[in-house]
Amino acid sequence: MNKLNAVMSLVVMMLAACGESNLSITEATYQPKIAVQGILIPGQVPQIKISRNFPVNVVIDPADIPIPNASVTISDAAGVRRTLLYNPQTQAYEAQFDVAYNTTYTLNVEAGIDGRTLHASATTTVPNAGFKILEERSNLGSMVYRQRDAQGNLINFDVVFERSPGTGYYLVSLVALDADTSKFIYDNPFRELTAEDVFTDFEEYKYLYYWLQDRPLTPGISNTEILSLFTFFYSRYRVIIYAADRNFRDFQITHELLQGIDGNYHEPAFHIEGDGIGVFGSAVADTAYFEILRP
Repeated sequence: MNKLNAVMSLVVMMLAACGESNLSITEATYQPKIAVQGILIPGQVPQIKISRNFPVNVVIDPADIPIPNASVTISDAAGVRRTLLYNPQTQAYEAQFDVAYNTTYTLNVEAGIDGRTLHASATTTVPNAGFKILEERSNLGSMVYRQRDAQGNLINFDVVFERSPGTGYYLVSLVALDADTSKFIYDNPFRELTAEDVFTDFEEYKYLYYWLQDRPLTPGISNTEILSLFTFFYSRYRVIIYAADRNFRDFQITHELLQGIDGNYHEPAFHIEGDGIGVFGSAVADTAYFEILRP
């Protein structure tokens, strides 16, 4: 038996051994947690959202989700500690300081939930400087949907970028800036949809992302082609690429893959100590634009 057949046989046996999943959550399993949502990015004001979880089968008032009276601080490796203040407009804790490249920051949060004082902490190291989208070497600008060259080959938008040394994972975020049901590309080779279908799952088509992993950790140039699989509107698009740290990477990869091949459920990779869930990470980001025209 060759290696491929051996691997496939193993997968078949694992699937055969898996029963249907059964997820049972009772009120007794509830534990109050501080929910953290924050990514430090050089050049941007640090914003950390602090909220809470709730027991299942309870009616939740959205106004009760954020925690506006928590104690939130960020310290760097030099011991400089900064207190973040709650901004009711953004519902986030903010502080005016410059996030530095290749610098380690530790978040500490203390908050009262359900009569208990909870603590959570997390540490991130911002990726190295150097990441940058090279627009002059990229294929951006404007093209008709699924444009072809003289030989009939598809021409894809292509983003070329300088890598961040030491970073192998890059998240690519796409937003259709002019998205509307009237601008949806119904004549696409992937899905047959009506205007009602598009309206129902509108954000699913307006906001899309994918990631690049295992890129070289050395300085140099990489690229990503933006396939038509990720573009569903005749629209201007904004593409942001994030050179992500470990915390950002692990949470992004695992937060939608909660059920394992064995049928059991697993929590995402939080990298938060104490009574916390969520993500506190960092990234270096850059932005570019392109446009899809009607034929």
